[in-house]
Amino acid sequence: MKIGLQLYTIRDCIKSGEDLAEALKKVKAMGYDGVEFAGYAGLTPQEVRKALDDAGIEAVSSHTGIDGLEASMEEVVAYAVAAGEKFLVCAGSRTETKEDLLRLERVMKKVKGLAQPHGIIVGYHNHAHEFVPLSDGTLPIEYISENVCKLEPDTFWVYRAGTDPAAFIREHAQQTALIHLKDGNDKGKPCAIGEGVTDIAGILQAAKELGKEWVIVENDDPVPDGLSDVQRSIRWLKQNIT
Repeated sequence: MKIGLQLYTIRDCIKSGEDLAEALKKVKAMGYDGVEFAGYAGLTPQEVRKALDDAGIEAVSSHTGIDGLEASMEEVVAYAVAAGEKFLVCAGSRTETKEDLLRLERVMKKVKGLAQPHGIIVGYHNHAHEFVPLSDGTLPIEYISENVCKLEPDTFWVYRAGTDPAAFIREHAQQTALIHLKDGNDKGKPCAIGEGVTDIAGILQAAKELGKEWVIVENDDPVPDGLSDVQRSIRWLKQNIT
């Protein structure tokens, strides 16, 4: 199983394209196999490719919110192609109404039309609100899974929604493209892997049983800073992945 890092976790040290290139080298040196982008810090697609090659690290995927995808999907796909990303993920969307879901479906259908010819799988990254039923009983996460695209389950937000993450991944094995490995405490605050209440070991076991290639580490609010937080996460994972 390969371990990636969502670069949003270390956003505090990425203020420029040069910072991003250096961050890729630091992440690789820690032991991460790949990265998931959350923006490219002003680099061109060609410069992103060079930065990845110089660091010797793989681009797994990228995150863009629904508004960004709708406004700039051709540019988003162009970056994904240049970087060699296997996945392109919607970072989140409103799902409170059927109109929200239909918009998401419409946008993601267009994104898939651009991405799939390049062999890129399109997915959706959840928070907790996708587990709240609509007034007609529609469960947004199931609607997305069945009608929109693959899933990138965020394990902490699945847990916060009152659902067992390992069970959810098993139940959605075919639709799970990537796994966002996130830990957090019982007050709802994300934390480094192994420092929270999420059953990370159980999630990893489920991922292993299902033959999932990648887990992507993320912490929305790293302490005391991004780099030290992700260092603790990779240390715990290296000690506990068997």
